[in-house]
Amino acid sequence: MTSAAPAIGNGWSWARSRSGKILLLGALGVLLQQVSVPYTANLFGVTRDASLLHLHMGLLLAVAMLDRDRWVLAGAFILVFLGWVARAWTQAYDMAVWLPIGAIAYLLSLGWTLLCAHWMGWPRPPGSVRVDKRDLARFASIGLLLFPLGSTAIALLAGLQLSDTERMVAAAQILFARHFGVAVLTFPLVMAWCERNTPRSRALRPHDWLWPLLLCLGVVASIAASERIQAAFAALQGDRPVVLMDYRFALFALLGWCALRLRPRSSMLLLVATMFALVEAIAGAAERNGTPLGFVNLVHLAFELSVLLMAMLYFVVIERESREFAARLEDETRRDTATGLPNLTALRHHIDRMRPLAASGAVGYLLLDHTDDLVAGFGLDMQSRVMNTVAVRLAGIAQPFLVGMGQFALLPTEGEAGEDHWERAIDAVEAIEVDTGGQRFGLSPYLGVARRTDATPEAIEAALLLASQLAFEARRRNEVRPLHDDEMSSSQSGAMRQQLHTATDALACLRNRRMELHFQPIRPLDKSHPGNQEPEYAVGEVLCRLRGTQGELLYPETFLGPIEAVGRSVELDLAVVQTLFELLHQHPRALPRMKRIAINLTGQSLASVSFKQQFERLLADSPLPLSALCFEITENAVIASEAHTRSFLDDLRQRGCRIAIDDFGKGMQSFARLKELPVDIIKIDGSFVRHVAERGRDYALVEASVSIARAFDAETVAEFVETEATADCLRELGVQWMQGYLHAKPTSLAEMLALAD
Repeated sequence: MTSAAPAIGNGWSWARSRSGKILLLGALGVLLQQVSVPYTANLFGVTRDASLLHLHMGLLLAVAMLDRDRWVLAGAFILVFLGWVARAWTQAYDMAVWLPIGAIAYLLSLGWTLLCAHWMGWPRPPGSVRVDKRDLARFASIGLLLFPLGSTAIALLAGLQLSDTERMVAAAQILFARHFGVAVLTFPLVMAWCERNTPRSRALRPHDWLWPLLLCLGVVASIAASERIQAAFAALQGDRPVVLMDYRFALFALLGWCALRLRPRSSMLLLVATMFALVEAIAGAAERNGTPLGFVNLVHLAFELSVLLMAMLYFVVIERESREFAARLEDETRRDTATGLPNLTALRHHIDRMRPLAASGAVGYLLLDHTDDLVAGFGLDMQSRVMNTVAVRLAGIAQPFLVGMGQFALLPTEGEAGEDHWERAIDAVEAIEVDTGGQRFGLSPYLGVARRTDATPEAIEAALLLASQLAFEARRRNEVRPLHDDEMSSSQSGAMRQQLHTATDALACLRNRRMELHFQPIRPLDKSHPGNQEPEYAVGEVLCRLRGTQGELLYPETFLGPIEAVGRSVELDLAVVQTLFELLHQHPRALPRMKRIAINLTGQSLASVSFKQQFERLLADSPLPLSALCFEITENAVIASEAHTRSFLDDLRQRGCRIAIDDFGKGMQSFARLKELPVDIIKIDGSFVRHVAERGRDYALVEASVSIARAFDAETVAEFVETEATADCLRELGVQWMQGYLHAKPTSLAEMLALAD
């Protein structure tokens, strides 16, 4: 219909020209003039043969809506008018009278068609030719009502030489014929053309056709039964033909299935065929419109047909919008909120699609040092801009996926297998100069590269994990070139063996019950807060300590990393919760005054199904109300278990527990994660709190954290509060709680509870 129509072939290129479209559309219009639904119109005592359907006018209105070249519509109208002249000539019309009348009537119809198309908002500019929900109301009011009424008015003007009764009969016939012409052809044709390139929502499977087929068989069987019954009782009740409108609900269901499951062009073709059959079926009712009841019945049938049409169009629009919304939502989940770059979800999706690839190749992990300084000095916008610049520079060398701010997983692009491939990736990032308003500085990239054993997702993720370890090792060693997995030095191997040894000793402590729980109180910053009158153990954080074989006290910084490295954090978290509950059961007098106890959970636990099962059993035996339990998760834990975190934390909140984000702001991904996670408390990282009283960058970061916490209706806790000046500054910023040496150092929880007995 438009100049954007795809080429069918060089031999058909003329069909896209103005003259070709006029000839084809005009010829089709003349052909549709011959398609009629004949009936005998009987109104006001005047009887005449008529057609209940003017498909050619439905076609011309569709041309007016779809083609921006108005000469095409005018040319098609002229050819249709010539077709009318030929019919009038063969039927012995008085051409001296009817030729000028017909010419004027068709000229007025041309103008009215253009005006109605304009009122409906068509034709649309290229690139926006689609039917939306807001179009459907105008289709119904203008296309199905106003357009036929205007055509009726033109018919009344054209029949001035006729008697009033004949004019009224002709007007009524034109009204219904134009209405049905638009309903049967115009809007299904417009929808089919606009959605011609839209695929079906999903591939149809054989069993998908089962219930539509059963429905069709049921309708056919019901019609056959109705005919037999009516034939048997014809002598008593009179003959009444079976029409499809008797089965409107079955047709509605069947066409609805077609609209939702088939391609729009196929469903619209079926809709046109069904609508045509329905108009044929109600022709008998049209012959009885000479009575008021018969006329009302015809109006009722026309209304039902219009409802069926608009419902099918609505189904097509809703299906398309639902599919587009799902695609947008899926795309958004695969992109980082702050930068718009592909994220971990996109990486996993890409890895899943890499199954058929060859096993050879390597993956990289890029670590950009000191990117948190960008936020401290210039804000989140600058950091996001730098991340996007890095992604652009890496394009063509590797596919970057943002794992965390300043951290990228790199998958090589196809055809990139040279020895200097990863060297070029480092060079591309090192060449970036960040302009910060007159000052320029470069980035410090560290790259780890690991080979994958095959193309399975498991092998690729294992290679990425090793590459990330190599990247951090490269930063530790200040390695300015890519660090490959075959370059592991003996010192590094020794460090890894030491890490494994530490993890083994720590796990032995856990399994031999050599664990001690310490407790650090969390106090209100507001000195008038009633919480300051509560005992030390009322609100605070549980901290884990281990006793070594020589009786020495081991702190988390010595054993937590190695335990996580060997994947045994679940065991640690379960041991902490179990030990805590056992200790609380031993001191029942303290329980009524314990208001909030914070417990840390690691990312491995959040991602573990077995942890959740055992954890739920522990919660069922909790000595405290679950509303008194607060579970702290770090930003790294959120990133490591993104797919499972939300449902797990939602379940905890439904049970009454509170959720806190620990070390907030340290990785600068927390702001984006707040939108995705249920958060009650934000614990501001101590590295920002220590120097907040200096009112520099750390002050601005704490202030921003407080503002964001307020926006999400979350409480704020400042860690590492060690001086009164820091506490005063935090009060000024609106921080609600403090934790640190200013009030109390961590002490043995068992000793603290013993004082309550």
